[in-house]
Amino acid sequence: TAQAGTIKVEFMDVEKFTDFSVSGLSEEKTLGLFESELEDELERFAKRYIVGDHTLEVVFIDIDMAGEIEPWRNRHNADIRYIDRMYPPRMELGYTLKDVDGNVVSEGEETIVDIAFDFNILAPIRSNSMSFFYEVTLLEDWIRKTFRSLKSEAAKN
Repeated sequence: TAQAGTIKVEFMDVEKFTDFSVSGLSEEKTLGLFESELEDELERFAKRYIVGDHTLEVVFIDIDMAGEIEPWRNRHNADIRYIDRMYPPRMELGYTLKDVDGNVVSEGEETIVDIAFDFNILAPIRSNSMSFFYEVTLLEDWIRKTFRSLKSEAAKN
């Protein structure tokens, strides 16, 4: 089996993100929670999708979380996020994939959206323990689809 690579993440201007708040927290405090939850998953993503000592650098330019905070629904808990298919998770990101020598293998900017996020069968189970289940799943799906060929080539060699 090929050796797993590394994934590094960075965030640009979180205070300008479209919708990035959990439980009424500021964007900065939400970022700390998101980084913590994402950190737990990045090693697993790297093992599954990034191979051969490659490094994937991801820069989050914008995040629009799944659902919407609708304070008029519950005046006692105005910061509850309601998950509805009208509000799919969306991320704008830049990425650079580098080989072991630091040469750029692939790079670009993409806006990724999961319009079928509410059909995820794991959501009822994992979203109870993960505040960012839909966003992390969106990122994993993008990494899998975008770097699938890298994994296939490594398996051939």
